[in-house]
Amino acid sequence: MKLKRNLAPDGAILLTTVIWGSTFSVARGVLDSWPPLTYLALRMPLAALLFAALFPRRVFGASREAWRAGGALGLLMGLGFLGQTSGLVYTTPAKSAFITGITTPLVPVVAYLFWRARPSRENLLGIVLASLGGALILAPVGAAGFNVGDLITLSTTLLFAGHINLMGAYARRIDARQLSALQITVAAGVMLFAWLAVRGAAWGWGVESLPPALAREAVTPAWSGAVAWRIAYLTLFGTIATFLLWTWGQARMSATHAAVIFSLEPVFATAFAVLLRGSAEWTGTRATVGALLVLAGVIVSELRWGREEAVNGEEP
Repeated sequence: MKLKRNLAPDGAILLTTVIWGSTFSVARGVLDSWPPLTYLALRMPLAALLFAALFPRRVFGASREAWRAGGALGLLMGLGFLGQTSGLVYTTPAKSAFITGITTPLVPVVAYLFWRARPSRENLLGIVLASLGGALILAPVGAAGFNVGDLITLSTTLLFAGHINLMGAYARRIDARQLSALQITVAAGVMLFAWLAVRGAAWGWGVESLPPALAREAVTPAWSGAVAWRIAYLTLFGTIATFLLWTWGQARMSATHAAVIFSLEPVFATAFAVLLRGSAEWTGTRATVGALLVLAGVIVSELRWGREEAVNGEEP
């Protein structure tokens, strides 16, 4: 039994996970005063413009293959972000992150459906441990039952599982900077389309005809210094930095292995939630045991039991 030899890709995915863990509480701070579509219709296009400014030749000179890959990834990510952010309005940052963590056991299922790829023994055990840990944190003793935000967030997990699998396949063929920029550009288009559709409905039919959640989108959001720095952080670090790190790292590992590392996201999300929003975000001893199981799952997935690891992971 030994550790993997090349830990740099794992480090890139781990750093992505840490930053993403922080974004739940930071985004919730924006959503306390901004409607979700309006927030995303600013954050994602702003990130797309910055990507175009940083890597203009990668964006404007992209091939059809690169745009097809970016389009598929951007559509999945855009729809997933819409659901996750809308759900975050009605649930806590910590709970949203742990529901999103259900993506972990779904990734090898989707990988098998796509490519008949089987996870390694280490990854399979890591998934089991991480999933058990996530279940303990998701439903701790005394916690309230599922609400509409939880159900909306739960619906995004299959989208994220599909995205992680496709990312693993495309990232090995397409430059990380280009693939990151193109999928964010497409995701930004999804956000703008959804926002304009809601605004158009409000203008054409009247705000009173829309469900309360959508009616919020017709209200002009209030700016403040706190909102500005949060959006800047979510754009620069939560989008641009993380997608560059993620794309580079996943090109060098299997989707299943990446998902096991991503299972730490709820642990980091809860830590940041406690730090930024108070100790009420933590859910007791049972959740602590769950967090330790998630960590154990990640450690187990890093071990190799008497065989050499494939350079690019299990999936093709």
